[in-house]
Amino acid sequence: MKRVKVKDEFKKYMARMKSYVGRQDPVKMQATMPARLARAVRGLRHAQLVRRPRPKKWSIQEIVGHLADTEVVYGFRLRMMLAQPGAPIQAYDQDKWADNLAYKRQPIGKLVEQIRVLRAANLDLVRRLPHAWRNRYGMHSERGRESVARTLLLLAGHDVNHLNQIAAIRRQFGW
Repeated sequence: MKRVKVKDEFKKYMARMKSYVGRQDPVKMQATMPARLARAVRGLRHAQLVRRPRPKKWSIQEIVGHLADTEVVYGFRLRMMLAQPGAPIQAYDQDKWADNLAYKRQPIGKLVEQIRVLRAANLDLVRRLPHAWRNRYGMHSERGRESVARTLLLLAGHDVNHLNQIAAIRRQFGW
């Protein structure tokens, strides 16, 4: 039953991510994200970065930490799909990562730079391999078959989603 619920929730989430991407090239969208993120957090003090908009909702700092982890997790997943098609892809609990990996103690500039470097490496990998390899896939432990192409679309939408969250937090507090 849990797997069916996860799949239904993911279908809704994926539809939202697709709406953010539309007809744009997800790889080109992803290439612009690090600079957009740097602008989104520029000028904020640590107290602003760690302020949560509501209880149990992530702060800007936690969102940026999550984006850094996303580059690590999805970089690994892409490599598994590309090098070992059909390989298992393990799910992870992003809230536990946010709670346990001390995002608040990491300087924001360091997190943004980590994202920039990892994103460049991940996109370089995707760009230098044959386009047909975007059909390669892994087997996600909760969602089933996930192709490289779907992952790239998901990541582009994920970027927009979190950049929108950061903008909304800034508006909420008048920053």
